[in-house]
Amino acid sequence: MSAVVTAFNWTFERGIDLEACIAAFEYLSDGDAKSLQRALRRNQGVADDDGGSVMVGPGYWDARCRAVVRYVRWRAGAAMHKLVRTEAEDPPAYLYTMAERQLEKFADGMLSGIPKPDEFETLGLDERQLAILRDAIEPGSTTNPFEKKHQFRNFALILTLYELGTRKGEALGLMKQDLSLHGPEPTIDIHRRQNNPDDPRARPPAAKTRARRLPISLALAHVLDVWLTEHNNDDERYPGAKRHGYVFVSELGRPIAESTVEAMFVTLRTKVEGLPPWTTAHRLRHSFNDRLSEAIDDQPDNVLREGVEQRMRNFLNGWSKTSEQGEHYRQRFIKEKAGSLLLRLQKLSAEGNSRS
Repeated sequence: MSAVVTAFNWTFERGIDLEACIAAFEYLSDGDAKSLQRALRRNQGVADDDGGSVMVGPGYWDARCRAVVRYVRWRAGAAMHKLVRTEAEDPPAYLYTMAERQLEKFADGMLSGIPKPDEFETLGLDERQLAILRDAIEPGSTTNPFEKKHQFRNFALILTLYELGTRKGEALGLMKQDLSLHGPEPTIDIHRRQNNPDDPRARPPAAKTRARRLPISLALAHVLDVWLTEHNNDDERYPGAKRHGYVFVSELGRPIAESTVEAMFVTLRTKVEGLPPWTTAHRLRHSFNDRLSEAIDDQPDNVLREGVEQRMRNFLNGWSKTSEQGEHYRQRFIKEKAGSLLLRLQKLSAEGNSRS
């Protein structure tokens, strides 16, 4: 929907009535389609340090353009359905054919030229990059790029994403009542709160996955407790934070917006040496699954029965019990294991032990 909104804003600024164009089977020109395509590449509401646009990755860019094409196809379908299709030479049938061709031409223009994501892209941050990230978010660290007054808030939020592998929307939707931080077994509850009337954000974050209770380390529980008791309730630093129950807040004390978190990661990847340009909150979810794969791999073969690994991963990530989504998040781990096995085979071959 955000992509469709961007498309309507773009056409409105240029005096184009998109709905009228669709109804008249007059789609955007090639030049306008390419211009709209470029607009959909910009990360709305996020700017770099120089005030310039921040671009989304090719995969997200492609998804945005396809969303707009799907919307136009849907609206065009309603208009084309009114045309009577009889014989090919009849005017309505001819008009239907021409409209269909123009629609396909528009779709081709919107989707062509978008680079494909690197097939060999590393999805999660490796150990060196994670170490750099952990040092950069530590309050008071010499590599910490954030304002001093917000360093602990950013530390608590990013550490939560790192430790639990939750989606950004799940972390931003956390309320104080979801946290059980005291005692020997602290936990965090992930809830789905779509259309919460008490959420004042223009674009409320949503938990796309299943509700679940996750155990957390004593270290993370301590960090969150310090954040809530010593920082979040500081009226001078975060005025208004006591008026609602959300855990993470903006500098005005309101529930923090997704754009603010995106800006945090823009700051990290542009100001911290050693972090890749694709460092985002969602990459930490991939990194979490890499670490989970390594932990599972360290278990003796007789500890986890067949299928248990998948069920554990699905629960921790909030997927359905039968979801195959985990395969997508295990790519880096699988590639590393495959690479290690290949080197082992080559070593055996070099030593004359291969069975060819």
